[in-house]
Amino acid sequence: MIPQTIGREFDIGKVAPVQCVKNDPLTDLEIKGHCFLLLMIHEGSAYFQAGDMAFEAIGPCFVCFDERKQPKLIKKRGLRCDAIYFHPTFLNINMTFERVHGGNYKQLALTHDLFLLKPFTDEKRYVFPLFEEYTDSINGLFAGLEKELSEQRDWYWSCRSRSFFMEIILMLEKAYGIIGQNGFSIPENIIQNPHLKNAVIYIESHYHKAITLKDITKAASLSHSSLTQLFKKELDTTPVEYLWQYRIRVAKKHLEFTSLPIKDISARCGFKTVQHFSRKFEAYTGYTPSKFRDMTVARRKAAFAGA
Repeated sequence: MIPQTIGREFDIGKVAPVQCVKNDPLTDLEIKGHCFLLLMIHEGSAYFQAGDMAFEAIGPCFVCFDERKQPKLIKKRGLRCDAIYFHPTFLNINMTFERVHGGNYKQLALTHDLFLLKPFTDEKRYVFPLFEEYTDSINGLFAGLEKELSEQRDWYWSCRSRSFFMEIILMLEKAYGIIGQNGFSIPENIIQNPHLKNAVIYIESHYHKAITLKDITKAASLSHSSLTQLFKKELDTTPVEYLWQYRIRVAKKHLEFTSLPIKDISARCGFKTVQHFSRKFEAYTGYTPSKFRDMTVARRKAAFAGA
């Protein structure tokens, strides 16, 4: 399969290298040499063969393949699965197959805030947890992606669909980090306390909503003071500060890799007003959202133009 969504009325002829399939029967898995594949198995199970490895994926879970694999579905039982077929250049034009698999890609990704895509390129496993707390957010993001690609309601259909997809990838990479994969350095790798881990998962799956400290402590099953102590000890911050930091992190991704209006990004990241978003963003980064977007995009273009 070569994933393509083509602009019809707005940006006529534009090709977005992505295709999503709700309730995918997985009858066409011809991805080798063409695309990456992300499966979100909500119910049931599927048994796959990928090269010399055979494995079972039991929902809820993510299943990830890159273009070097030719997966084969051996059998399935009670399967309910949504699928996203995509070329990594959908996330950013510089994320070619060659770069993503290159030896210096990790440094490039960290320098330019690109997605690492480690769940797809990992040679040892294909299945990763889809935490229950992520379910509603994942379903909403997939629905948003599917709607933007099918309806193409305005000029922003391509970058808005990318924005939904980026948030799914953030959750996937978070799940990958939480299960402790080697070589993937994010804060959750050092989290030992299950209550703290539950709080972090809750924050990162509800950041777009008007959540409070009370909501976070309830998710962690701890008192306010106990949870604050845990955050200070393991992450050197507070629950509320972590929430703001994560909102800013997601906002930075949208500013760096989409042309979405700032008011849309503000609402998507849980800020009540654009003014509030701008104040918080500048306080954390030292730049206004517009300045940050212009600066990071120009720097990335200059760097890759000389590569």
